[in-house]
Amino acid sequence: MNLIFRFLWMMLRVHLGPRDTDLLTTGEMTFRCWPHDLDINLHMTNSRYNSFMDIGRIGFMFRHGGWSKIRKAGLFPVLGSIATRYRRPVNPFQKFTVTTRVVSWDRRWLYMEQKIIAGGQTASVALCKVLFIGKGQRVTTDELLGVIGYTGPRPDFPETLSTYDKLDSLLVA
Repeated sequence: MNLIFRFLWMMLRVHLGPRDTDLLTTGEMTFRCWPHDLDINLHMTNSRYNSFMDIGRIGFMFRHGGWSKIRKAGLFPVLGSIATRYRRPVNPFQKFTVTTRVVSWDRRWLYMEQKIIAGGQTASVALCKVLFIGKGQRVTTDELLGVIGYTGPRPDFPETLSTYDKLDSLLVA
């Protein structure tokens, strides 16, 4: 991780901040675009968007109380894929917010949506698929939800996720 100090700062803020135990609420984290985040066009480089989204997903798990339960059960999150749409630049010294929310899940994948919002507008939006591994085996989402203690309903599985899955399955090695 090339943003180790921001990651550590996030860990401190999450540790000292309020917890949200509802898996279906949106998590938010605010950052600032510094000169070392820029590319040759003098706006935040594309790779940083995904790095900040990594921090946002981990922060989401911590803030929602799942991380300690997941780790205690010997589980590890694994990003299966991410589809990112870049809409607007994040400029030097501009504050931006990373939002993270669980959209839905199927038997295998937890689907999350993340946005980077700068100046009140969406700069980037991403859909990602996350699964969890324990003892070298994939863990079903039912097992995962049992570990974290979620007993609520599964949100509707929108057509957007079905389309994302279809497109994702076309990317074969």
